[in-house]
This record gives sequence, structure tokens and C-alpha cells, in this order.
Amino acid sequence: MTTIVTFLGAGNPRSTSYLHQGAAYTGLVFAEALRQFYPDYDRMIVCVTDKARETTWSILEKLEDPRIQALDIPTGQNTEEMWQTFEIISKEIHEGESVIFDITHGLRSLPFLVFLFAAYLKSAKNVSIKGIYYGALELKNSENIAPVIDLSEFVSMIDWITATTRFTEIGNGQALVDLLRKEIPTGKELSQNPETRSIRDALRDTSNAIENISLSLSTTRPIEVMQSAANLEFILSKSVDAFSKKARPFQLLSDRVLNEYGQFALEKSKNREFILENLEIQKQTIEWYIQRNYIVQAITLAREWVVSLFAYKFNVEMLDRDSRDPIEKALSLLIRKFAGKDISKENNIYIDDLGQFSNSRDIANLWGELGRLRNDLAHCGMNKQPMSSKKIQENAIAIIPILSNIFVALTK
Repeated sequence: MTTIVTFLGAGNPRSTSYLHQGAAYTGLVFAEALRQFYPDYDRMIVCVTDKARETTWSILEKLEDPRIQALDIPTGQNTEEMWQTFEIISKEIHEGESVIFDITHGLRSLPFLVFLFAAYLKSAKNVSIKGIYYGALELKNSENIAPVIDLSEFVSMIDWITATTRFTEIGNGQALVDLLRKEIPTGKELSQNPETRSIRDALRDTSNAIENISLSLSTTRPIEVMQSAANLEFILSKSVDAFSKKARPFQLLSDRVLNEYGQFALEKSKNREFILENLEIQKQTIEWYIQRNYIVQAITLAREWVVSLFAYKFNVEMLDRDSRDPIEKALSLLIRKFAGKDISKENNIYIDDLGQFSNSRDIANLWGELGRLRNDLAHCGMNKQPMSSKKIQENAIAIIPILSNIFVALTK
């Protein structure tokens, strides 16, 4: 169902020609012209104040079109009356409808309200906004014809802002990915205009990079995050022109994405010469998780980060399981050592080196705390005395400065 929502003013109506898609349509009010160039609507809701009902409603009423119905609204003299208008119109729009707004007549606050209507209806009732038309009387040409401007494209800006905020603040990029992919040129567009292939590539590659960052963050894959962030930096640097032709809102918001995820960018993150930088970025990622209350990811990564830090310190392969296992065992032995247990019969190549660090007790305490937190989280509180979620959060936050201190001590 397609519904037109139009507003009538209380001024003196005058016959005006409106230019839409190359043809002129005439009406005493814009809604009269609108129904001519969009005749297949199912109903037209005409919002009228008491004064508009007296002065201009008769113009549409005389058309004797059963699809046209008047809807009484307040004048809008204060905030309360504007809220009433919002509620009155919202009740008239059904789930999943297609809606066309006309904001040509009425109060000057009307465009602001209509944009809020559009955003609300899209979100709350899955409404499709097919047009927000404005008959620009003040822009008449030499032949006394007013252009019709469709402002609906700007409603999508709210979607782009919301999706970008969601990605930059909580790491979920799916909404932004969906918006970008909707703008990818169709096969028909590509065949008719081969120049759009560069636009297709830019939108496709950008959406893929954002999707990879989002998924890598949610599954705690820091190296993938680094590589995808570096890839995104490169793509965005060469895609400015493409975004200006398609996905223009993203062109305005892309700097915000870069500012947030550029901190994680490291293209050759696995190269030995960049391992220290890799570890620094992983530490930043742990802090990023903590700030957003992604405690499970933060603790999971923090424990692995400690092992990676000592792999760097002992000059062994950071991603090799055979190298990591002895380091994990050595850290556990260090805990037993400080607890007064006999570890002299244990055969481990790293325990002596670990014990010689000046901050070895802090290292042991950190490893023990990370183990306790990880185990508690992994078992989802399914024991008789689980830590409360608040306590887990507090302990996770307390770990951050300890990680930083150990990192500085071992890499200076």
C-alpha cells in the first residue's frame, strides 16, 4: 500500500505549475498536482488545522476522490502540539507501507518534523519512504513553473550516521556493510556504463574490509583486525571519487571510520620486524574491548597476549603452538614457585629465565588472575560460587595498567 501524507496551509491558494521529471502539473495546492504525477497511490492523508480546513481543504474535497481523507491536527504552537501531531500521523501509518510525504505547505517547522516521521516510521514500522516532495514556489523559472524537489535521499543520512556510529562505537559493522552493498551498481548499470566498475570495486572492497574488521573483532582475531584495517585505509584513500558518485553520505563519514580503526592498521603484522608494534596494537585492542564491556574478548586476548609477549622476549615464533605451549607451562610453574611448591623436577626451558625478571611476581599474579577470569567466563557462571558480572568487569579493568607496566618493563 502506498500512502501520501500531505499538509495544507491556511494561506490563499493559487494556481501553480510544478515541474516533475520533465512534465508540468498544475494545482491550486501541491497535493492536487502530486496526485496527477503519482496517480497510483492507495490513499492520501491530508493533514489540516482548523484554519486549513476552512480555507483550503475544499480544493481537494471537490475532487470527490474516495482515497483522499482529511486528518485533523493541532496548529503546532508549542512542543506539546507538535508531539500530538507526531502521534496522530504515526497511528495512521501501517506496518510495511510505502509512504510519500509532501512538505510544500504548512508551518516552517514541518520539514524538520517530517524527517523525524520518516526516520521513526522506517525504524518502528518498517516503512519504505518513496519520496519527500517539496514544490519550490520560490524557485519558479522564467515560465512561472516551480521545480519539484525530492528530499528523500537525505533521510538516508540518518541511516548512514546510525550505522557508522554503531560500527565505530561497538564494532558491529553489518548495518554499514548492508548500506554500502545496496549502492553497488547493478549488472545493467555496469554493462551500460563500464566506468561504474571502479565504483563497484570501491564499494565492494570497502564493505568487505568493514565486514572483516567487525567479524574479526567479535571472534577475537587481532591479526585479522590489523590486516583488514590496513586494507581499509588503503581502499578509502583511493576511493574518494567513487563515494562522491555513490554512497555520498559515507564519503562524509569515512574519516570517522578511519579515525577509529586506523589505530589497528598494520599490514605486515606477522613479520618479525613488526612484532613489537603488533603487540602494542593487541594491547590497544584489549583496552578497546574493555571500554566497550566486551569482557570475554578482552580476557581471552589478554591471556594470549602475555604468551605472545614472552615469545617475543625469548625470540621464538609467536604464532607457533610448539613455541607457545612451553611458555604457558613456564608461567603456570612460576605461580607454583611463588606459592612455595617444589618445581625443581619440572623440565621447562623458560622457568629459570622467567624467575630472573625483576617483576616476576607481578607476572605470576597476572597469569593467575587471567586464568581465573578466563575459566569463570568460559563456564558461564555455572558453579556454586561464580563471580558476579560486576566483579568480573572490575577485575578486567584492573588488569589494564598491569599489562601496560609489564609491557614497558619487558620491552624497554
